[in-house]
Amino acid sequence: MNVAFDIHGTLDNDDDGMLRGIFDAFCEPQWEGVKVFIVSGPPVEQIKKELEALGIDYSDLTIISVVDYLKRKGYYMWNTPKGWFARSDVWWKSKGMICEEYNIDMIFDDLIQYKKYMPETTKFILWQGYKRRL
Repeated sequence: MNVAFDIHGTLDNDDDGMLRGIFDAFCEPQWEGVKVFIVSGPPVEQIKKELEALGIDYSDLTIISVVDYLKRKGYYMWNTPKGWFARSDVWWKSKGMICEEYNIDMIFDDLIQYKKYMPETTKFILWQGYKRRL
């Protein structure tokens, strides 16, 4: 089984530790055969820094950057002081394309816009930790 987690609004939006507990559980040795992915927007080097800031050891994780993925696939990207961008239709489809290519069975993300582009074989789990406290 392949399980993916986003960072922004997801792993970094988990004050009560519930999602981190799920993440850590999938990384445990008893879950042999489960491959854990980080699928997030920024370039890989930035993702690694953000994982370090969250205290997450990424040595056994597969990290996939949406920016790097889209650039590698030849999509037009542009960089601004606010970060990297692509056409919105391309951006919202990107995680679905990644999930299909990497056979990801389940993804935790905070943005519902990605859901409609997920392959049927990928379970999209909407994480909105902050809304539980409203």
